Amino acid sequence: MGRGRRHSMGSRFRRRRGWRRPEFTIPQILAWADAHYEKAGDWPMSESGQIPGSLGVTWKAVEMALLKGLRGLPGGSSLARLLAEHRGKRNKGRLPPYTEQRILVWADAHRQRTGQWPMRDSGSLPEAPGETWHAVEMALVLGRRG
Repeated sequence: MGRGRRHSMGSRFRRRRGWRRPEFTIPQILAWADAHYEKAGDWPMSESGQIPGSLGVTWKAVEMALLKGLRGLPGGSSLARLLAEHRGKRNKGRLPPYTEQRILVWADAHRQRTGQWPMRDSGSLPEAPGETWHAVEMALVLGRRG
């Protein structure tokens, strides 16, 4: 008696043959990201949950498709890389290396602007949006970013 029921219930959860999840496009993902930004005030991350109006697609699914080349995408990318490339979002995982020359140019600009050499608590660098003197010092102390 129970066998037939289990079989019929299990078949309810199987995918239909020939049914495929819809493919993603970069313009579609960017439109979803723009809508997320408009509503939330920041860019989506893979942990940002379901995408409104997408019929249940999650940002994690988008991340996996970008990374692994699923759902019509070529692979080898990520949501962070896509947003950095197309929307100018700072990608903390791929920050450019510091060079001695770059740091000296920033320091000279700071001194020209303020009359003092920069210190750890000198704040942000207008010449390098997203950078701070504290981050520069920590990278130098820890030997990171070149």
